[in-house]
Amino acid sequence: MAVAALAVLPATIALSSRPSEHPDAALITTWNATAYEIVFAEDSFRTFKGHRALAMMHVAMHDAINAVTPRYRQYAFRGPDSLADERAAAAQAAHDVLRAAYPNADALLKAALERTLRASTSRASATRGIALGRNVAAAIIEARRGDAFDTKGTYAFRTGAGVYQTTPPWNGFVAHPGFARAKPFALTAPSQFRPTPPPRLGSPEFARALEEVKAFGGMRSAARTPDQTAYAIWWMEFAEGAINRLARRLAEERGLSLAESARLFALLNIALFDNYVAVWDSKYEHNHWRPYTAIREADSTWEPLRPTPPFPEYVSAHAAACAASFEILTGVFGDTAFTMETLTAPQGMPSRRFPSFRAAAAECADSRVRLGWHFRYATDAGLVLGRSVARHVAEHYLTER
Repeated sequence: MAVAALAVLPATIALSSRPSEHPDAALITTWNATAYEIVFAEDSFRTFKGHRALAMMHVAMHDAINAVTPRYRQYAFRGPDSLADERAAAAQAAHDVLRAAYPNADALLKAALERTLRASTSRASATRGIALGRNVAAAIIEARRGDAFDTKGTYAFRTGAGVYQTTPPWNGFVAHPGFARAKPFALTAPSQFRPTPPPRLGSPEFARALEEVKAFGGMRSAARTPDQTAYAIWWMEFAEGAINRLARRLAEERGLSLAESARLFALLNIALFDNYVAVWDSKYEHNHWRPYTAIREADSTWEPLRPTPPFPEYVSAHAAACAASFEILTGVFGDTAFTMETLTAPQGMPSRRFPSFRAAAAECADSRVRLGWHFRYATDAGLVLGRSVARHVAEHYLTER
């Protein structure tokens, strides 16, 4: 990619002789938090626009930093500039990517960028960093042009046992059928790790799964323990919110370098986006019914603990997202013990302590059975799918030079 003429450092940015007030991981985590503020203000991750923007932003920050100090292989931008200020480059890249996606957040993004640029100790390197960041942002924006993430798609409900039917309160609405055709960041195709079909109706595996979710996932379940009820609700926050927040804390607490932090968040958000593309491929390919529909064929009074989401059942998106996310964290930190918080925590359970990331992924998957949303085979397959996506991302992208 041709290198554009060097930008002029804005006159409003005062240079500082003091060290950066956002050293190492904090630069990356601050922009991650800023991006989440912007996404939640627009749609709270109810579409996949925010997932795409987070992945693009963190890829851009990663590529900018590694253009200055090469450590990991870049994704979309290949041009080096060892004389640029890497923090200025990363911040400018983040700003430009987010502003392209969320132009109404211009004031917030400008303020975030200025805070970073004030910490630069060299006008020349900051000017080069700004130019580099702009070129890096342009590269990832161009790479994702026409990626079909916002394709509406069409869906025709069908009748019959085993086929997905609408559930209350959605009244015929089905979410994002076109997303199954979005272009992944790392997978070769949405179907690369497509799970085999769910068990046939009438099989022992289906019967066991049906009885389990009927007993443990009902609103008036006598089998579900108070702790299971609590953690089912605790895990209702989308993984992309809870686990990015966890990653921010871990990156700072465990002293990741700037390059390590940039790579962590790029891998994490690539894996999340690609995971959802793969999950949506499976959901709309297999078009499997929800427990709500299957159980109410015999018991019209059964209700899940919480209302069922408006899309086909197999596989569990939440199980897959947790598996993918925690697999990336395992690769960076090891399968270590940790404490986590969520925005949906019930009273008396503000946080949970887990012996390992994989234990947390298992409980995350189990929560969807306790909510009455998924059969066990859908959460099991989701765990496998999510781990497969994450391992592919980490093995083939942003690897050590």
